[in-house]
Amino acid sequence: MLAVYRVVFFFLILLISYGAFTPSRGLDLPYIDKMLHFLAFLLLSFTLDLSSKRNFKSSPDLILVLVFYAGFIEVVQSFLSFRSAELLDFAFDLIGILVYVIFAPKIRRESKT
Repeated sequence: MLAVYRVVFFFLILLISYGAFTPSRGLDLPYIDKMLHFLAFLLLSFTLDLSSKRNFKSSPDLILVLVFYAGFIEVVQSFLSFRSAELLDFAFDLIGILVYVIFAPKIRRESKT
């Protein structure tokens, strides 16, 4: 099952990278991009956790992989003429990771009972 989650994780990386490095589609809903950043990194945290044999919360290197990826996206976007880097986007990426780190153990504990 780990292999399936790893494929899903890498597919999400490709999908998110494509969305981050191509011209924006111009969604008109306010703050939709912030919600997408949050959800993307919440899902990445979830799939990375499930694709690893180690406990995500106690593995800072796994968390740092996502933090560096979030920063990488913003740095690359700062060099693209059709995109812009925003500190608030990076913040919502980190919030998505943090929400997973805080709530995943509680959800798992409750599902075992």
